[in-house]
Order: sequence, then structure tokens, then C-alpha cells
Amino acid sequence: MLTRILVPAAALLLAACSGPAPAPSEPAGKSVIEVTDAFVVKPPEGRDVASGGLTVSVQGEPVDLVGASTDAADRVELHTMSMTDGVMQMRQVDKFTASEGSPIVLKRGGNHLMLFGFNESLQPGDTVDIALEFLDSDGASQTIITTADVKALGD
Repeated sequence: MLTRILVPAAALLLAACSGPAPAPSEPAGKSVIEVTDAFVVKPPEGRDVASGGLTVSVQGEPVDLVGASTDAADRVELHTMSMTDGVMQMRQVDKFTASEGSPIVLKRGGNHLMLFGFNESLQPGDTVDIALEFLDSDGASQTIITTADVKALGD
């Protein structure tokens, strides 16, 4: 009976004296996100709605781009663009997904960012910061800030 009590007690005492447990390794689902080629197209004079683009590549688990914001505009939305019976249709979407080998490509004439209430004082050659919000499959959020070049309408 005494052995049943002393052995577990000794094990607990040794565990308490062995120092801190090693830190857990990074979660298996961690992803590395890279944002490149970010730009915003300055709207024509008198308009305050701009479009923008960028490329998001990921190494590791897929991630969803679920939002964007910038001090250069009141609001930023994620949009698709398609042609149906010769008519361009743009629709706001909740997310775009990037996975290894399948980046998110937002560009003119395709899926893109729409910036509403764009700051008209910005000129081609200026840059703006855009905060991009990503979610992984576990719902963990990550914000990446990228710098976008302001381009002229024809560039």
C-alpha cells in the first residue's frame, strides 16, 4: 500500500523539479502568405471609385482573403467581374481563396478590389497602404499590410 502512494508521489516530485516543458512547435496548419504587385487605379476626375489589384501566393495551408481596408478610401470591397451576353457584371464577394499553386490574382478586367470614397488628392506615382485580412481553415485571422502603387487610368 505504501508503495502505491510513494511511487506516484516521487514521480510528481521529479516532474516538478525537471524544469519547464518545451514550447510547442508551430501549428501544422501555419501558412506563409506573400502579397506582390499591388496597385490602385486613380479614377477619372470627379469620380471617387477606384479599382485595384494584387497577387497573393501562399505556402502551406490555403487561406481566404476576406477583407481589405485603406486610409486612401472610405471602404474596400472584394469583387468578381464576368461578361454575360456582352454585359460586364461586377459582384461583391465574401472571399477569395489562395492555395499552393493557385494564387489569388486581382487585376483589371478580372477579379479586383473596389475602393469607394477614394482620396482624390492621390496622384499616379503615389503609394497607399492596404491592410488585407486573411482567415485560415481554423478561423484564425492574419492581417498583412501591403503598399500599392497609384496608377493612371491608362497605365
